[in-house]
This record gives sequence, C-alpha cells and structure tokens, in this order.
Amino acid sequence: MTLATALLMAGCSQNEITEISPDANPAMGFSVYSEVQTRGTEIKVDGLKAGFGVFAYYTRATAWASASEPTPNFMCNQKVESNDGTNWTYNPVKYWPMADEKVTFFAYAPYSGISGSGVTAPQNTDKGAPKLTFAIETTGDATKMVDFVVAKNVASTESNPTQDRTYTTSGSDGVKFTFAHVLSRLTFEGKPSVDLAANTATKGTTYVMVKSAKIPKPGTAGSAGSAKFYKSGSFDCGTATWNSQTVATDDYDITKVLAIASHSDDVTGYNTEAVALTNADAVTLFTDKEYLFLIPETASTGTGTDTAGDITIQFAYDIVTKDSNVNGGYTITSHTTDAKLPTGALIQGTAYKYTVSFGINEVKIATPEVEAWGNETPGSITA
Repeated sequence: MTLATALLMAGCSQNEITEISPDANPAMGFSVYSEVQTRGTEIKVDGLKAGFGVFAYYTRATAWASASEPTPNFMCNQKVESNDGTNWTYNPVKYWPMADEKVTFFAYAPYSGISGSGVTAPQNTDKGAPKLTFAIETTGDATKMVDFVVAKNVASTESNPTQDRTYTTSGSDGVKFTFAHVLSRLTFEGKPSVDLAANTATKGTTYVMVKSAKIPKPGTAGSAGSAKFYKSGSFDCGTATWNSQTVATDDYDITKVLAIASHSDDVTGYNTEAVALTNADAVTLFTDKEYLFLIPETASTGTGTDTAGDITIQFAYDIVTKDSNVNGGYTITSHTTDAKLPTGALIQGTAYKYTVSFGINEVKIATPEVEAWGNETPGSITA
C-alpha cells in the first residue's frame, strides 16, 4: 500500500530580479489526503496530520543526480501538520526560488519530534539524501510499535517527480509525495492441531488457551532465538534501502497485542487471561488492527530472510479440559511453541499473515492386555 500526499507550492513571477522574494513570491503550501496514525497500527493518510518531515535541497541550475554532496539547505526536517486534514501548516513558510532553479524533496512520517516515533533525523550539515535512523520501541509494549513510511524518491523524468522541481514545472499543482511502507508488517492466527469442537459431545470440553508471546533474543546453537530481529537500522531515502541494522539483545514481549480475555465463565476457576482456541477454524491472535512492525532484512526488491527461524515468535499456551472429577474442576498442562517464520520473510513493505497450529495430542487408551490366571496352585486346608 502506498500513501499519496500532495505538496502544493505556489511560484514566483517570471520577471522577478531577486532569487527569493517573500514579498512577491507566493508561499509553498501543502495539501494531503490521509488518516490518523495510532501506535501499534498502520499509518493511513490521516496519520500524517500529527506531523511528517520534509527535507528540501536547493541546487540552483544543477540537477539532483549531478549535485556534489548537497545538504538540506532549503528545508531540514521541516514539520508539516494539520488540525483538520485539509489545511496544512509549517513554520517558517518558504517561497519558490527563481522559475527554473531546482529543488529536490524527501519526506517521511511519523515526524521525528513526535514522542515514540522511533525516528532520528539527520543534521543540516549531513550530505546527500536523508538517512533516517529508526528504532523499534524499547519498552516491550508492542502496542506502541510505529508504522514508518517514506516518500518515494522519483526522478524528474517520471510521473509525479520529487527531484529537480521548479516553479516552471510545478506551478500551482505542486509536488506530490507518494509514501511507501518501509517496514514489514506481521499478524498471526491460531488454531488447535485437532478440531476440539468435534470432540466436545463425546470427549468432554477442551480449550487451547494462548496466554503470552514474545520474540526471543538470539540464542546459542540449538536454542530458540531470532537472529534477524533488529532493534534499529538506518534507512536511506535516496536508495530506499536499509543499512546498519542492529540485532536485538533482549527478548521482546508482544503479549499486549494479543486479543486476550477472561475465560473464567468457560472454565470456572481458570483465571488466566488468554486467547481461547476451540475448533478447527483459525482465530485472530492479535487485537483488531494491531500488528508487529519489524525492520526488514532486505529492500522491497530483495528475497527476505535466508533461513527459516531467522525470526521466531514464541507462544505460551495451556491445554485446559473441564473435568468435575478432579480437584478444581479442570485439568491443565502448560506448553510453549516456537513459530519460526519461513524463508523469504521480512521483505520491505510486505504484510504477512501467518497461521500457527498449536499442538495438542489426545491421551488415548490402547486395548488392554489381561494376564492369564495360569494354573491353579494345589493345596489342602484342615478344618
């Protein structure tokens, strides 16, 4: 999914003799169509209202591709925001340079100055296209994970370019940003490995209760771990690629995005909140519109992770069976399972939905064997 954002800029008159004249040159304005961003959910168009950042490079008559080590000398991490999604404001207002002088634009969201955005913007002296550092939120509250979008870097020869814009080419139509998701989005469904509902009538009532989940840190050989779970990385807005990813060193708890609820009415005395799985149909494990947003292994044109299990989600679950004959009214066994993402996961800008089958094995009673009595042992009794 891409998000289109129009950056409307009014230009200067053709006969101005000054390069930039705020008195004569109309201001650059913004127009956006989007939806409110909330943490733990994806950015849609309104989400840009809270703020997106713009970098602009004024290269005079030189094209962007030929510019020598340009810096963001026209706009540097300029915050653009809106109260109503129609009128967009920023400060200080900028004006078009001379009619044929070039400005190249980059943009991203959420804005780096927004608390919890995870984004660190480059400095005004940094050269070349912006390189944005993005970090997964670190408190272990996966509901605060942020969707990260970056405007496509479009050459002047293509439709809706962001490079080498001039007032002559832009006019009142302005520059249009097309934002692309640059993380990988994950959600999960779950089901028991056997259809528990089909057994209810003749074999009692059993639930699989999924109660917690985490992304385990990388471990030693043979242990659970996620060698490609990155806590931070650098995104190059010019090439749309990730670099310098840093592997997480701690487990990452994602229990807060699970759609857990009380099931004490289903099983009296079972007071652990969980996602209940009761039949062969897959049940969404995450709260509605909650996702994991992870730093990708490769760019959108890449092949994803090399090995199954480079990313692992570890679920903890109980198998609970109603049984009035035992103390408490139910039996319970506790388990964990490692859901290893397959090869090719974590491609940039790709959304994944995985189904996890939670193992449950019926305890069966085999046909019994009865030992023969054997021969009777003779004996006598004196009365």
